[in-house]
Amino acid sequence: MLTRAIRRLQAFFLLVWVGTTFGCATMKHSDTARTGVEQLLISSAADKALDKVDLKPIAQAKVFLETKYLDCVDKNYIIVSMRQRLMRSGCTLVEKVEDAQVVVEVASGGVGTDRNELFLGTSEIPLPPPSPVSIPRLALMERKRAIGTAKIAVLAYDVKTKAAVINSGFALARSDHRTTNLLGLGGISSGSVHQELASHDKDLDNGVPQLR
Repeated sequence: MLTRAIRRLQAFFLLVWVGTTFGCATMKHSDTARTGVEQLLISSAADKALDKVDLKPIAQAKVFLETKYLDCVDKNYIIVSMRQRLMRSGCTLVEKVEDAQVVVEVASGGVGTDRNELFLGTSEIPLPPPSPVSIPRLALMERKRAIGTAKIAVLAYDVKTKAAVINSGFALARSDHRTTNLLGLGGISSGSVHQELASHDKDLDNGVPQLR
């Protein structure tokens, strides 16, 4: 009897240890409709795609930016990011087509996020009735990867001749954020978004101004 009681006590403490160690490994918290990482996945992928577009052929030109073909999530960020790049190339942005030398059209072929998960371990096991208790899921290794994708097309043409000045076809880019959890010992983050955040935090620690 004593041996059986000791075994039950050992099993109870094992369940408590497993639950406290592994029970919170996959929780996600956000105070907004979308997490910050999800938004960064999209904006980072969009920036990478726009970085592939060569704006040198229209440098210093008067440009009307046509955005009516841009229909995607976070399109306002893409519009402002495109305006920044045009200004960086010395372009002057105008409000009317008739005041422009060049019209720049921007469109999206796909802007969004995807997720995949790899899990090695045991699933949650309900104990026989009438017990309401379940043995928590035991994760030996868990890896989550979130991917941001942006496919953006940019077309620029001369207002007078209608001849193409820039025809990028499409620019495709991706960003990612990975979290790996081994034996419930805490998440290990990696990926392009993690590197971007780590670089930002390092600049903060070194007192580097953040406006670029």
